[in-house]
Amino acid sequence: MPIKPENLRRYPADWKAISLEAKERAAWGCQHAGCRAKQYDVGWWRLADSGPRWVRIYGPCETFGEGRQRAADEHFARFGDEDGDYKILVIVLTVAHLDHQPENCAPENLAAMCQRHHLAYDHDHHRANAQATRRTKAGTLEMFP
Repeated sequence: MPIKPENLRRYPADWKAISLEAKERAAWGCQHAGCRAKQYDVGWWRLADSGPRWVRIYGPCETFGEGRQRAADEHFARFGDEDGDYKILVIVLTVAHLDHQPENCAPENLAAMCQRHHLAYDHDHHRANAQATRRTKAGTLEMFP
């Protein structure tokens, strides 16, 4: 996931190398419990009773470009020019800070996750940040903090 410009200074200068190490430790797979997604897999998310499950069609590919081309080819083969029942996509691994502190890059604080699970993991944190931002922009005082 892209780093917001205002947070860029919170990451170490060697963040790319640190995140690469985290992905390698995870064997290039999502570390969320039960997720089988790998870097540059091509497939779709199937909704199941226990939550979304990754269905691999092809992969993992060598590059994102190769994965994107395979996803486009697969979509056209299944649906022609029409939209399908599900979206065929390419997995891109990200690295999550488990304590939500970009300054803490200890290996035990980092987990490789697919974008879907990284966003789900950060959901409450993102919601709290959004509320704080809205309050700050409103410029009003709260009666009941």
